[in-house]
Amino acid sequence: MKFLEGLTRLPHDDLFIHLPPHSVPLSPLREMAPARAGCCSLLLLLLGLWVAEVLVRAKPKDMTSSQWFKTQHVQPSPQACNSAMSIINKYTERCKDLNTFLHEPFSSVAITCQTPNIACKNSCKNCHQSHGPMSLTMGELTSGKYPNCRYKEKHLNTPYIVACDPPQQGDPGYPLVPVHLDKVV
Repeated sequence: MKFLEGLTRLPHDDLFIHLPPHSVPLSPLREMAPARAGCCSLLLLLLGLWVAEVLVRAKPKDMTSSQWFKTQHVQPSPQACNSAMSIINKYTERCKDLNTFLHEPFSSVAITCQTPNIACKNSCKNCHQSHGPMSLTMGELTSGKYPNCRYKEKHLNTPYIVACDPPQQGDPGYPLVPVHLDKVV
């Protein structure tokens, strides 16, 4: 209870500042330090939980990473970006800022995983570059709020880099499958 009473006595801005140095005198009841420490710990915990939820929501629970990759990026026949993105955005319930559609079958993208390993943007060594330029469409969010997201299309013919991992249960039987579109070259 003293913790909550200490919080109510703090000015609003004090809830968001760092802990005082140990040389700062405390009240005789030593209430302020635990209140601030508890508050900061609580804020860090809440921030951590929020980040974890955002990361978890990035991929639907009922899909493997490769299935989610296919849903987001593989589009053998080009479609209008606004309608294609509405399908992806339904999974995450937000407007995705940027997305790239590869206009080739999943099997062709999976073959890219057999090219030599290269470093990904995050320094992992499980990335692979397509054999040559491929037809793709980049969709960039221009306006709107979910579910009314609007995108600008940009059509390119360029190589791409994907991250690949061993397949999970439910994935096609390739030695490696694409799980992340790392870069458009």
